[in-house]
Amino acid sequence: MSIFSKPLSQLQYADLQELVQEHAVENLRLEFKAEVPNKDGILKKLSSFANTLGGYVVVGAQADSADGRIQNLPGVNPESGYKQKIVQWCFDAVSPPMTVEVSDPLSTATDGKVCYVIFVPESDIAPHFLNGRKGVWVRIDEFSGRFDAKLATETELRHLFDRRKLVQERRNRLVGRAKKRFDTYIAVNHTDAGGQRTRVGPLLQMYVVPRFPSRQLCEQSSLKQHLLNTAVDWRQTVFPDMSRRQTVWQHESAIVIDPLVRTSFLEVNIWGMLFYGTGIELSYNQLQGVHPLDLVGYVLVFIRHAGMLLQTMGLSGPILIETTFASLLDAPWFLVMQGGAAMLSDPKPQFDDEVIFRVATTSDALIEKPDGIAMEILQQLFFGANRPGYVDTAQNLESLIRSGYHFNFWPKPTTMKM
Repeated sequence: MSIFSKPLSQLQYADLQELVQEHAVENLRLEFKAEVPNKDGILKKLSSFANTLGGYVVVGAQADSADGRIQNLPGVNPESGYKQKIVQWCFDAVSPPMTVEVSDPLSTATDGKVCYVIFVPESDIAPHFLNGRKGVWVRIDEFSGRFDAKLATETELRHLFDRRKLVQERRNRLVGRAKKRFDTYIAVNHTDAGGQRTRVGPLLQMYVVPRFPSRQLCEQSSLKQHLLNTAVDWRQTVFPDMSRRQTVWQHESAIVIDPLVRTSFLEVNIWGMLFYGTGIELSYNQLQGVHPLDLVGYVLVFIRHAGMLLQTMGLSGPILIETTFASLLDAPWFLVMQGGAAMLSDPKPQFDDEVIFRVATTSDALIEKPDGIAMEILQQLFFGANRPGYVDTAQNLESLIRSGYHFNFWPKPTTMKM
């Protein structure tokens, strides 16, 4: 049947008529609905498919009540924005959000009626819970009758959590591999002729990774083109400048060496895991230290670039941003005085040599409110480095972001994207 082999975007009404001609029967992966289901009803059906083997709901198809065999395709009245409505419900009312596809309205031959086909794949991040304590639903044939959505048992829940665990282990493996690669890069570039490790100074590392990396977003061969298509204007050049930087290919990943000119590292892989790493210490007027605006500028450009890159790669969903600021003890910070003169602040008493934290957000938020995400990250970075005066009020945070725009040679923001 064409419904199982064609992309939903290519389905036609004639493909649905095949279901009638072949006397299709509802089964583990197929259900017919004569009327448009309400929100709770459709989410029970779709989540049960996602938690089992995936499946299709044909809206506008009438089936026999006894055995679920399709009888005809009377259709339903067209619903404005139906596709967007279903997608939004599956994102807002289900945890974790479900991936779902909805066909365009397929016109029938009856009084302007249409049919819709909704598809949800088997999910690697199950179980999907319906928000509001509405449970976990699975697709079963418990009494050798019609298939239906039922609340999951304890055994079924354990099976689903084991399935999700595999995806979470993949995420940890992707991040761990990126960290190891960056450590190797630092070791190679900061070892003297005698084999001794030389001073690196403070390091800023940021990992942007899908919360549930359950599918590959692209082929490895397309990673470089994605990077070329998402360069961000930055300090009168672009980040990353692919024309001047070496690209190294490793398993599932493309790595750009020194994209910030100084010791730095950018990795993107086929699962949507992005890694940004850079040394944060600079020389200024024969002094060495951490410049606060340097730090702000890097966070802003990483956030903006990550949003553009993930959008280009086709990711839409929950992500984690893990940030590490390392080698903080005794690292002096610049105080820029009027007239451009600079001095170093005295190292203040602190105990942690490293700050590590996570921010949970979505790929869409990186595009829609990058400044708000940057503020959340910078607040934790500056407090962690014992520099609270920059971020202790909303006014100071906003001023810091505006200074970061100026540092990056970006147009002055009229409003913050919060």
